[in-house]
Amino acid sequence: MSYDISLFKPNEGESVDDALDRLFDSDGSDQKAPSLEEEAIKERLAHALLAENPRLELTQFDYPAVANSSNTTKDDTRRKPRYFELNGADGNGIQIEIADSKASISLPYWHKGRQARSVFEEVWKYLKVFETEAGYLAYDPQLGRPLDLNSDFAEVIEIYTGTIEAVESAIAASGEKTVARQPKPWWKFW
Repeated sequence: MSYDISLFKPNEGESVDDALDRLFDSDGSDQKAPSLEEEAIKERLAHALLAENPRLELTQFDYPAVANSSNTTKDDTRRKPRYFELNGADGNGIQIEIADSKASISLPYWHKGRQARSVFEEVWKYLKVFETEAGYLAYDPQLGRPLDLNSDFAEVIEIYTGTIEAVESAIAASGEKTVARQPKPWWKFW
């Protein structure tokens, strides 16, 4: 379970609503050939994110190795879903995926209080990199709308921490209703 933010860029002349429809209607199975422009944007974004935080860990597909192991050509392998993945190196659980025309940032529900705020400050820096470097917009499915990076920070943290509190309350409530299991006698193996 994670807090997810989708990133996308409307095509020229496309409304935000139409771009969102395109984003969520895509099943990721369009096995199109790589676009030099899309590859350059992904690479530029990855480098900009690494410049923002050099401690991020970048993972990429090793296309020749994948091609060898799957008995396909490198070109055929490159037509499969292509993305960069960056992960927080300090154990905060942030995961960033940059695909051809969209990206996402995911954050596990384990940060509380000041730590939650600090981690979202980091996420917000990444969202701004996407906006300034490639004109991407952020969509928050938890809020059900695009994010305004200038005004939605507090509301996002409130939703995030509220979800953690709700889950913890549900767990605590379910624990009170369960019957404590009696330990098996030491001599029972099964």
